[in-house]
Amino acid sequence: MASIARVQRLVRAASVLGRGSQRRRGISSASSSTETAGSSGESLPWHLWIPMPSFSPVMSEGKLLNWIVKEGERIGMTELIAEVEVDKLSDLIADGGATTMEMESHEEGYLARIFVKEGETRVPGAPIGLLCESKGDIEAFRNLKEIPSDVSDSMFVWQAYVASAADAQEHCRIPEHNQDGSGKTGC
Repeated sequence: MASIARVQRLVRAASVLGRGSQRRRGISSASSSTETAGSSGESLPWHLWIPMPSFSPVMSEGKLLNWIVKEGERIGMTELIAEVEVDKLSDLIADGGATTMEMESHEEGYLARIFVKEGETRVPGAPIGLLCESKGDIEAFRNLKEIPSDVSDSMFVWQAYVASAADAQEHCRIPEHNQDGSGKTGC
C-alpha cells in the first residue's frame, strides 16, 4: 500500500520537471476557472494550490493540526510547513489509530492564503493553502472568490514524515530532524 503513495509522489515530482519554463511565462497550475480573482476578471500571478496530501490510498481525511509556516511567510525548499493527523495510513494496521505526519514543501515561494484552519479536517485533494512566487503577489489573492473543491492535480510537490519518534518506530522510519542523537534511522 505504501508503494502506491510513493508512486503518486514520484509522478507529482516528475510532472514538475517542465514547470520552470511555465513559471517564467506566468502560466498558473490552477484550472482555467480559477485564474481570475473574481468579477473584475484580472489575471492572477503564478501560483500553486496546496492540496490536503493523500498519505495512503485508504486515507479518508486529514486533520490539520498545526501550520508551521504562517500566511504571508516565505516557504523554503525542504521546509516543514504543516502537521497533519492522518486517520488511517494502511488497512494493514490493526488498531486503525491516527498518526501525525509532518508535511515538507519541495517548492519555494510565499504562503499567500490558508484555507484550512488548525483543527479542521479535509479530504485528500481539497485545497488547504495557496503558494505564490513573490511577496508582492500575495495581495492579488486576498479576495480570491473561486476556490476549487479538488486540487489533487496541483503540481505542488511535497514529502511527509511521521512526526514523532515513537510513531516512526512503529512505521520503521525516523526522519533526520526527529532523531534523538542515537543515530537510529529505522527499526
